Amino acid sequence: MTMLTVNVQSAPPTVTLLCQGRIVLGVEAETLRCIATSRPECHVVIDLRDVYGMDASGLGLLVELYCHARQRSGWLSITNPSPWVRRLIAMTNLESVLDFQGLPEEDFDPCERRAMTA
Repeated sequence: MTMLTVNVQSAPPTVTLLCQGRIVLGVEAETLRCIATSRPECHVVIDLRDVYGMDASGLGLLVELYCHARQRSGWLSITNPSPWVRRLIAMTNLESVLDFQGLPEEDFDPCERRAMTA
C-alpha cells in the first residue's frame, strides 16, 4: 500500500496541498495534519484528485483543518475530489459543511446519496 504523499505549491497568501494516496488513521492523516497546520499561508487548498482511499479519520481531519483555518481567520477549500472521495463526501453530507471548489452541484445528488446508503 502506498503512503500519502503531499506536494506543496505555495503562492502566498494561498498554499495548495496536492495529495496522493490514502488519507487514513495513522501516519497518513498525521502527515497531512502536520503539513497543513504548519503552513504560514492563510488560504489552504487541498487537492484530492489522486486520493483513492479515505476513512472516518481522514474525513474528520478535513473538518479539523477547516476549523483550524477559520480560527486563524483564513479558509480551507477542497478541490478535485476523486470519484471515490466524492461518493464518500456525499454519503456523509460533508459538502454542506466544507468548501468544495469547482464541484458541480449534481455531483451531490440527494437521490444518489440515498441509493448509496440503502
